[in-house]
Amino acid sequence: MRALRALHSAVAMYTWLPVRKHDWTDSDFPDGLVAFPWLGLALGGAAGSLGWGATAVSGSLFLGAVLALGAVAFVTGAMHLDGTADVADALGSRKPAEQARAIMKQSDIGPMGVTSLLFTLLLEVGALCAVPSHTWPLLVAAGMGAGRVTPLAATLPRRGEVAVPGTLSALVAGKAGAAGLWVSRAAVLVSSGLTTGWLLGWRTAVCWCAVVVIAWVLAACWQRHLLRRLEHLNGDCYGSLIELTQLSVWLGAALTVNLIGVT
Repeated sequence: MRALRALHSAVAMYTWLPVRKHDWTDSDFPDGLVAFPWLGLALGGAAGSLGWGATAVSGSLFLGAVLALGAVAFVTGAMHLDGTADVADALGSRKPAEQARAIMKQSDIGPMGVTSLLFTLLLEVGALCAVPSHTWPLLVAAGMGAGRVTPLAATLPRRGEVAVPGTLSALVAGKAGAAGLWVSRAAVLVSSGLTTGWLLGWRTAVCWCAVVVIAWVLAACWQRHLLRRLEHLNGDCYGSLIELTQLSVWLGAALTVNLIGVT
């Protein structure tokens, strides 16, 4: 029952899907964060299947990729894309941390934000178009699942750090530990690796699992940079980490698809 409630909490917090609201408790926030990667795997599999089907019907990889990513943006309320744009505007301002964080709270999007959104979406569509469409259910699921592990990693307390009141880090402080993070990482790797190995071969599975790990390393580096520049993380930073991670997975797959001979 707790696992189902955790998944329900993740759907309620991180998507626009119409689910019945429940009375929130302190455990729902950390539990929902632990269930977030599972939600990413499910949504990614559905979106990838939609894109694959659209490509099969239309014969257009571009149309299928756009529909898949459009479905993800619609279901999630484009909140992670919004976070990516806000972070780009804040960093592009070159202002001190407090003023940069204030920029992220503004409702408008500046030139850096628009540019970051444009290139993020173009790279995501281009990466999907570079791999066979029948791999999209697996690949989109792996990217979205891996991306949604990063907020859990980002909310873990670091030595000497005090969580800022009102942030997700404060809500989950002391409730979602490193064990939950490693279980989530293992779940994404094992589920993606076994399914990919079964359907596409173990060479592809090993390669794409390595791509996921590299994406997590890049996300950790980006997280450290955001902390140095902004002093603490907020929801926009988590959105930026999610988009960076899933984009890295898809780009990594696109760059290795010919090397491992996926057809």
